[in-house]
Amino acid sequence: MSTATHALDPALPPAAALQRLPPGAQRLATIVATLYDGSWDACAEDIRRRQAGKPYLYRIDIPGIDALAWLQRLQAYETARGERLATNRLENAENRP
Repeated sequence: MSTATHALDPALPPAAALQRLPPGAQRLATIVATLYDGSWDACAEDIRRRQAGKPYLYRIDIPGIDALAWLQRLQAYETARGERLATNRLENAENRP
């Protein structure tokens, strides 16, 4: 798993911050927004349950990133900004013909 650090600058608007993330972290942000209705904690719990061999809702397997570590960083960005990271991406997807 990648341990490279990518700065999440809360001064950046969500679209710009999301664009600067590695593809796996972008995917994780979208997964949380779509499958977990923006709940970072629910996604983290689901990942932990799967790792422990317990029942889980969704199989979150993103090669090349430490999903739990990224969840913490993405959540910290949202908390600092006071807005969702993946909102713009979802709105754009919903407005497609």
